[in-house]
Amino acid sequence: MSQSYRHNQPSTDSKLSKSSRNHYYNQFKRDKEANQFYHSKPWTQTRDYVKVRDLMTSGVSGKMLTDHNYIVDHIIPRRLCDNPLDDRNLWLLSRQEHNTKTKLEETMTDQQLKSMTKTKWKQLIKGDGVYG
Repeated sequence: MSQSYRHNQPSTDSKLSKSSRNHYYNQFKRDKEANQFYHSKPWTQTRDYVKVRDLMTSGVSGKMLTDHNYIVDHIIPRRLCDNPLDDRNLWLLSRQEHNTKTKLEETMTDQQLKSMTKTKWKQLIKGDGVYG
């Protein structure tokens, strides 16, 4: 692997900082509209409100989350919901729960995703149910 390639595309096993990996993701992987949205003042205000509302507690496990292990997640994906700032469509997940949810979302149709609720997601993420 060339040195320039290694510099331009951090691997998961690289010794780059989390900040560097996030910068790379935001610049090259995340779509531009999403990147702009997640760096907007209205989103950061809504995200911070949800953190306080949910008392930094996972919507799936009920466990307390740390500042380094939480994601404010859209129950119905941002690209499919009417108002991406509607806090009724937002909840807190651990990074692991969010990664599991993202993998599940990739297997579902838009129609299935639009019909998802917190209860259905909790069952799927925990492995207690199968979507059907």
